[in-house]
Amino acid sequence: MRRARTTSAEHYGGLSLPQVALLEPLAAEPDLPVGRLASSADVSVPTATRMLQQLETKGIVVRRRSPEDERRVLVSLTDDGAERLAVLRGHLRERQARAYEAFTPAERALLVTLLHRLTDLVADPGAS
Repeated sequence: MRRARTTSAEHYGGLSLPQVALLEPLAAEPDLPVGRLASSADVSVPTATRMLQQLETKGIVVRRRSPEDERRVLVSLTDDGAERLAVLRGHLRERQARAYEAFTPAERALLVTLLHRLTDLVADPGAS
């Protein structure tokens, strides 16, 4: 997984998978607060802020104060950032589709079942 993250960053517009996770909500909705992006990416607000500062330096996002509340910082993708994110998402979907096709139909059905179960277990560690 680490190798895949590094490869993605090197070959797909300079974005790492953690950065994609942070930016993903912005593909659907512009001007989101830092806290919401951090929560969505499952990182702390200070970590998200550092990541966004780096992304702003690269011209991928723009940060600005909320006109309604000066304490809130809103983030939006630049045109270049939206394009980079779209390209990376497309590449990741292609890789996922190729990997999925490597399984037989029976293996695919089992894989889907097991991934749903894993998702449930990760979401609720007390479940068995």
